[in-house]
Amino acid sequence: MNILYNNSEQRFRAGIRIVVFLVISILFIRPSSLISISWVASLSISLGCLLAAFLVVKGMDKRPVSSIGLEVSKVWWIEFGLGVFIAFLAQTIIFSIEYGFSWLEITGYGWQRAGIEMWGWSAFTYFMTMLSVGFYEELLFRGYPIKNLAEGFTFGKITSKQASWIAVILTSVLFGFAHAGNPNASAISTFNIILAGFMLAVPFLLTGRLAMSIGIHFSWNWVMGGIYGLPVSGLDGRRSVLQTNEIGPDIWTGGKFGPEAGLLGILGMIFILICILLYARKQNPYGKLELHESFRSDFKPNKKSEA
Repeated sequence: MNILYNNSEQRFRAGIRIVVFLVISILFIRPSSLISISWVASLSISLGCLLAAFLVVKGMDKRPVSSIGLEVSKVWWIEFGLGVFIAFLAQTIIFSIEYGFSWLEITGYGWQRAGIEMWGWSAFTYFMTMLSVGFYEELLFRGYPIKNLAEGFTFGKITSKQASWIAVILTSVLFGFAHAGNPNASAISTFNIILAGFMLAVPFLLTGRLAMSIGIHFSWNWVMGGIYGLPVSGLDGRRSVLQTNEIGPDIWTGGKFGPEAGLLGILGMIFILICILLYARKQNPYGKLELHESFRSDFKPNKKSEA
């Protein structure tokens, strides 16, 4: 057996493909460190990851880019919008609970600090940054690795379905520890981010598209930090519409790390997960919950499909 090349699939094995993808991604996003404007740097990272994914998927994976959840279609944009809306509702529920229990206080509005024009530009750059982060983190932690890890773990008695969930668990753990170095991070926040990784992977497995995952990820961060002024993974939302100060119990609010380290964050994720499952079940012609066909079938070389 060739440990590097899969003769039956006529391509390099999953581990090699993932390593190459990560190396090329790092090379392409490295120039972003030279860009002093944060939102432009984030945008350049997104473009670098997208280019790396395109080259590796077409060149080494030997399949269309749509196989990792990226496509240009009406349903893709509908699911992206749905993800944005669902996460907005989740964050609004979290904010409403905190405000209702007097666990936070509104201290002012963003434009009162620096004027409407300066604040408006700052709010725009925050919006673009969160949009870019939502895109490239989903591509790096969900789109490419889950697809390839699932294929790599499909052997022996391990079915493609089981391998897909193994891939989700591994990437979710990696996602959690990738945020363990954030300001005010803790064991609880890391565990909750792992749960968030699982939540974000579910729509990809059920629809075969990253649209909803990207929409949820972007909106979750942007609404939390850009509208309600809550800390996002330990980072303060100073350019938010509402200027707020959390004063409630950390076990619920997450303290300085934000809702993602508290029980309210888990509540928000459960709400989102329920919405995802309801949508997926409604879209299924038989009214069932099952993995997308791309996660239930083995890779077939030289199969013609559209990108």
